[in-house]
Amino acid sequence: MNWNPEYFSSIGYLGVLLTGGALLLWICYIAKPLRIASLVALGCVVVAFVCARTNSKTHVNRIQPDRSEELAKRAAQEEARKQALLDNRGDEVAQIRFAEDGANDFLDRAGMDDADLKYFESQGGLGEPEWKREKKTRSGGGGDDSLESEIGGEGVIGGVQSDEFDTDESKEPIIMSEADLVMANRLDLLNLKLTLIFLVVGVGVFLFDYLRRANIYGKASRPLPLPSSLLNALTPMAPLVISKKRCRKSARGELARLVKRGDSFIYLTDDSARTAKLPKSMSRLPFVGGKEELITASAEIDEGFIFETVWYGRSSFVSADPERALTFLNVFQAMLEQRKLSRARVSQTAHLVWDLQSPMPRQTRADLLKLAAATGFSILILREKASKEASHQSKLKGEPIPS
Repeated sequence: MNWNPEYFSSIGYLGVLLTGGALLLWICYIAKPLRIASLVALGCVVVAFVCARTNSKTHVNRIQPDRSEELAKRAAQEEARKQALLDNRGDEVAQIRFAEDGANDFLDRAGMDDADLKYFESQGGLGEPEWKREKKTRSGGGGDDSLESEIGGEGVIGGVQSDEFDTDESKEPIIMSEADLVMANRLDLLNLKLTLIFLVVGVGVFLFDYLRRANIYGKASRPLPLPSSLLNALTPMAPLVISKKRCRKSARGELARLVKRGDSFIYLTDDSARTAKLPKSMSRLPFVGGKEELITASAEIDEGFIFETVWYGRSSFVSADPERALTFLNVFQAMLEQRKLSRARVSQTAHLVWDLQSPMPRQTRADLLKLAAATGFSILILREKASKEASHQSKLKGEPIPS
C-alpha cells in the first residue's frame, strides 16, 4: 500500500503521536508506577481524542473521489457515439446550425423517416433542445408567479444574501483516488475507535493509580471519603504510620486528612494548646456538606464508649490528658483483642493518633500493631522524631529511658 500523506491532517498526525506517547507512558508505569506517568498519559489521550474528532470533521469529510478519469471516459464514449452516427448518417448532418440547437441537434431529423428516428432515439440522440423544453414549461402554466421568479428565480434579493451559510463550501475539497478515499475512511474510523478506547483506559489507569496510593502515607493525592474496603483491596492500610510533616507545629492538617478520608480517630496529646486550635468539627467534602464532630474526651465519657464510637465511625475524640493516654491504650488493647477473637473488622478505617512527647510503651505498641493489622485499626504517631530525641537525651544524662 502506498501511503498518502493526506490521509490525516496535521492535527490528526498530532493525535496519533500523542496516542503513541500515552502507550509508552503506560508501559513505563507498569515498570515503575509513578503518579506523573498516569497523569501525563491521561492528558495525552484527552488531547488525542479531540484531535481525532477534529481531523475527522474538518479533513476526512472534505475528501472526494477523483472523477477526472470517469468524466474523460464518458466524454470519449459520447464522442465515439457521435462519430458512429456521423459514419452511418453522414449525409443527414444538418448543414445549418442555430445557437439554440443542443448537442444532439447535429443531425437533420426533419428528413428522417420513422425507422431512422427510432434508431436515432435508441442511440440516445433524440430529445428536444433545452430552450424548447423551457419554453413549454413557461407556457404550460402552473409555474411560480412570485416576484423573485420573475426577476430571475433567486430565492433572495441580490446584495442581501449573507455569506455565513457558504463557509463550509468555501473550503476546497481534497481530491484523491477511490482506493485512497476508502483507505482514508478506514484509517479515520480506526483512529476514532482507538482514541475512544485509549481515553477509557487512560481514565481507568488514572483512577487505579489514585486508589493504589490512597493508603500510602506521603504519596496519596487529595483524600476522598471512599470505602476502606475499596482502598484496602489495592493497598492494605499500614497498621503503623509515622508522620513526617506538620507534626511540630500543628496536628490539624493530619487530622483533617483523616476526616476527608471518611475515617474516625481518637487524638491523644499532652499539649492543650494543640487541642485548643482544633475546630469543633471538620468537613469531609468542601461545599458539599457532611462534617465530622470532634468531641473532647472529658472525664465523664467512658473509654469503652469512646472506643465503640470510633469503631463504628460515628464521631472522633480528642484528649489533652497525658495521664489518661495510657488508660486509653490499655482499654483499646483489651477491646481490640475481643474484636480479633470474633474476627471483626472496622467497616471504615479507625485511627489512634499518638501526639505525646513521651514515646508509646514498646510492648504495648507491639501488641497494638498486631491487633490493628487484624482488625483494620491504624496507629498514627505524630512525634516519633521528638520521642527519639528525648530518649537519646535521657540516655546521655543517665536517666532511665521510658518504655
